[in-house]
Amino acid sequence: MTRSSISTTRIQGRELSYQVKWSERARRLRISVSDAGVTVTLPRGFAARDAERFVQENAAWLDGQLSRMEKARQKRARQALPKDVILLRGKPTQVKVIVEADRKARALIREAAGRLQVHLPEGAGDIKGEVVERALRQMAREELEQAVARHAGLMRVKPKAVTIRDQRTRWGSCSTRGTLSFNWRLIMAPNEVMNYVVVHELSHLIEPNHSAAFWKVVAHYYPGYKEARLWLKRNTPLLRPDLG
Repeated sequence: MTRSSISTTRIQGRELSYQVKWSERARRLRISVSDAGVTVTLPRGFAARDAERFVQENAAWLDGQLSRMEKARQKRARQALPKDVILLRGKPTQVKVIVEADRKARALIREAAGRLQVHLPEGAGDIKGEVVERALRQMAREELEQAVARHAGLMRVKPKAVTIRDQRTRWGSCSTRGTLSFNWRLIMAPNEVMNYVVVHELSHLIEPNHSAAFWKVVAHYYPGYKEARLWLKRNTPLLRPDLG
């Protein structure tokens, strides 16, 4: 019988979540890296701390593999969407710039007919990216706060506050004081992915680590979490488009 668990560590300055599997057939420790993530396979009789040690011993190799995969994903992402199209709630959405000669300095953005319409004053094309990002941040704030309120009620937890940020390597975090922080780029991900990240961070109010008990909480309140995690791993580059 094969059993498994999820562990988290840091290598080369990056946070790494990896799956630990115990196999009756394994004769040595091994690491595999794929789009599904990092897996450490252990023979029977080895402990989770042995997987952690093995990961650290192979940190440089792992970092190289993950960096190569990230570059490949970014290349695929650049080929996946036209320049004027971004994801919004997981759906390709055209960003349409409308220049209005009679518009004053204030720019405006509207979501209509499956497009984001950016209304700009004449000669203000250089602020397009800033306007789009500001609008997406506001959408993210509203929808994330609603998701937090909904799931917190179901989970019977009370976060202290919710903040929206632009973390480089994280989609969310939970402070020791109970403040939840989310990456505004989640507004580009499908709703089920955003909801997974919300449940993930709320689960830290029950289990403040990434132990097996933590993942049981996540699985209880969001059974489809594995699919959502996989979507994020595969599509991260699509959530970092050039908005300019």
